Amino acid sequence: MTRHEHLTCADFERQLRLLSTSIEQRDPNRIDFPLRVGIAQSLFLFHDELRCREEPFDRSAFATRLEQAVTAVDRSESSNRSAQNPSSRPPYEEYVADLYSRCWSKYDDGAFVDTMTFFGERFRLNGVSLDRLQDGECLDAGCGSGRYAMAMVQSGARRSVGIDISERAISEARARAARLGYEGSTEFLRGSVTGLPMDWSSRFDFVCSNGVVHHTPQPVEALNELFRVLKPGGEAFIMVYGSGGLFWALVDFIRHVLDPVPLDFADAWLEMTGVSVGKLFFCLDHWYTPYQERVTRDELEKRLEEIGFIDLQYLPRARIYDSSERLHRYPGESDLIGSPDPRYLVRKPE
Repeated sequence: MTRHEHLTCADFERQLRLLSTSIEQRDPNRIDFPLRVGIAQSLFLFHDELRCREEPFDRSAFATRLEQAVTAVDRSESSNRSAQNPSSRPPYEEYVADLYSRCWSKYDDGAFVDTMTFFGERFRLNGVSLDRLQDGECLDAGCGSGRYAMAMVQSGARRSVGIDISERAISEARARAARLGYEGSTEFLRGSVTGLPMDWSSRFDFVCSNGVVHHTPQPVEALNELFRVLKPGGEAFIMVYGSGGLFWALVDFIRHVLDPVPLDFADAWLEMTGVSVGKLFFCLDHWYTPYQERVTRDELEKRLEEIGFIDLQYLPRARIYDSSERLHRYPGESDLIGSPDPRYLVRKPE
């Protein structure tokens, strides 16, 4: 057995708690931003590298990286300067709008088009036909810069509407759609998924909400809104965060460590150190969003059924780094994975 290969998720969680304590002792005034972001970047992206490999998760390698982080903290100079007053974050919607619009704005058109392929890939890997989109009107609820709104048109939809709380993201989506040839078949509007326009009731044939509901302060209300705007017989694709496991323990550790670090600093640091645009998005998405609800499959299914959705179809197959795909391929990682991110195709009754 390889060194450290016996370690469980509980062992890693204990080590993360000890490392967190060491950081707070070394930086009691919470002003050593480079130390904090450097540790976060090292652990988070190395964990991501390991889970992207087409092989079982290398527990020994991650344990070694944790040991290196402990050494780095021990060797860092203790911070004795006067504490700075942390800048208060703006209101929720303004803050989230800035977070995601700054991430999407970093994508050039080529990289953006590559991300559009993720939509159809999810369905194909699970044997689900995209014929259900043909000639329909679709909604991308929480559209960001509009990649899935455009992807649904690319997959056969007659028209697609995207809605997002960020005015900047909406402006960029409109400009991007015009450049990529989707201007006539897409529409982008500013608004919240927890309060969609009242005249949209029973309007859409298909609704996509990928990684959005769990970032709202009222996730049940958001799901109710998705149900309301679907036509009877219409379908929705819904993805939210799962719960438990090493990944979320690591996210919680990093969010604690980075609590005093402004978003601007972390954003600039990641760009400066050459992190790719996709990984930079991945980091800031998990490090700085105010709300991160996490649920099990059973919890989400119960919620969907109580709202009125029927024909719940779980879509576990995905890319290797997705928790449901790793659990499918490597059942021995169940302690590390916890409850995978649930992705469901659901329907509104006729």
